[in-house]
Amino acid sequence: MAMIIQTVEGVVANKFLIDQLPLKFGRSADNQVQINDIEVSTEHAQITSETNDKGVVAYFLEDLDSTNGSYINEEKIKKQQLHDQDNLRIGWNIFTFIDEEEINLEKTRAVKKSWIPGLFYSKDK
Repeated sequence: MAMIIQTVEGVVANKFLIDQLPLKFGRSADNQVQINDIEVSTEHAQITSETNDKGVVAYFLEDLDSTNGSYINEEKIKKQQLHDQDNLRIGWNIFTFIDEEEINLEKTRAVKKSWIPGLFYSKDK
């Protein structure tokens, strides 16, 4: 099952299962993920899904013509497919997309040291 995890300063603050689509983000109470933040539009973004002919479900983040845009891994998007561990930014709010179906246990992700002391990261090829 796919979910969105909201983190605040690296600590999990909220979890939202993606079981009802579209999953909408915004300031309005009509959104499943309501964000009380002036940088967030009333209806800011949504997560949708598409199923291919092999039955594989792909999730997408779509910006709903918001004022400040929506970001995946700090890249501004209009509509883009989500992958496990992608970071979403709506206003100044950070979410992590988790898709347990996409996790490939046969593959190991390399950990790399950044130029910032004590900071490590990993990146898919």
